Amino acid sequence: MTTDEIIDHLYDLPPGEFTSARNDAERALRKEGKRAEAARVKELRKPTAAAAAVNRLVRRHRTDVERFLAGADVLRRAQLEGKGDLAAATLEEREALASLVRVGGEPVRQSLQAAAVDGEAARQLLEARLDRELEPGGFGTLLVDAPRPRGRPRKQPRTAAPAKRDDRAARARLREAREALAGAQAHERRAHKDWKQAEAGVKKAEAAVVRAEEKLAEPGTRPTG
Repeated sequence: MTTDEIIDHLYDLPPGEFTSARNDAERALRKEGKRAEAARVKELRKPTAAAAAVNRLVRRHRTDVERFLAGADVLRRAQLEGKGDLAAATLEEREALASLVRVGGEPVRQSLQAAAVDGEAARQLLEARLDRELEPGGFGTLLVDAPRPRGRPRKQPRTAAPAKRDDRAARARLREAREALAGAQAHERRAHKDWKQAEAGVKKAEAAVVRAEEKLAEPGTRPTG
């Protein structure tokens, strides 16, 4: 198998089987003299249960996931550009999300919502190699969660008054969304700092396990007990 095929296989495994399978793959690559590939595999992190659920969902229901992302893109354009039927796009996106959550379980919801409003998150989702949940971020997330506006009439109103009322309401929602975004970004920065510290601890512990396993596998080494 190629290195990419090995990685895809690893992220298709249950989380409980990931670490041992990754270590076996890393050792096998080193024995073949593929040091760069082995180092790449060694850096892979065990997925959380939620991330593994998302990876399985994408691999087994990719067409449905792609359809959901396409619908989310339509909704995003309707929200930001005022194009299309906003009410219909919102309903379609919510129904598609609910359908995927029924299939993949509640743990997949957060990553799907994050991918729905962020192109880079959508790319990572479709790779199906997540090791942790995608984090919702950016203004798009707030727009998705904003109260659903009433559908627009097909014909333009005879007077400009209704449009002005809609504009004021939209500006009020924009101010509220920006305030919420500022708070969310501050929380994200704190969480990222904590995560980096935890990640360093995990990598250190995993490296110790690999070294211990390699030492145990050396010729002449006998288990004590």
